[in-house]
Amino acid sequence: MTITSTQQISSILKAEESTAAQLLALLESERDSLTSSDAEIMEKMSAKKQPLVVQLEQLSRQREALLKAAGFPAGKDGLDAFIANQSKAEASVLKILVTKLRTTAYACREHNHINGSIVNVNRQYLQKAMSILRGRDMTASSYGPGGEYSNQVVQQPLIGRV
Repeated sequence: MTITSTQQISSILKAEESTAAQLLALLESERDSLTSSDAEIMEKMSAKKQPLVVQLEQLSRQREALLKAAGFPAGKDGLDAFIANQSKAEASVLKILVTKLRTTAYACREHNHINGSIVNVNRQYLQKAMSILRGRDMTASSYGPGGEYSNQVVQQPLIGRV
């Protein structure tokens, strides 16, 4: 039995959506570990994310190759044209798969953006704390020893004074 290009595209779309859903679950867990500052879990999440991203890239390349082999351009426009060229029943199934994949991919992108923002804020706090400890925080402001307002409160490293 020969597998049609429609069946192959359908199979790839299902695999992409399944992989993206796994990635989404990891991104949600990663956010939880970021907010609780659990470094061990964050490391595990990163190690688990990479193979899923690689798998998504491979599936995407397979889908693009199938589209090209069927005479359609790569990308969203090619996939939409491919679907438009199918029977009504096949097109309906493919549209549902594409919609699910796009929804999951959008959620992954949003969660990744949120996680990246959390990492960025945490990094800024860490850099600020390290600057204060090293005596290089030029943005801190307080009163100096003579009661004058100063934004160079820490003039020598705190670490060296301890």
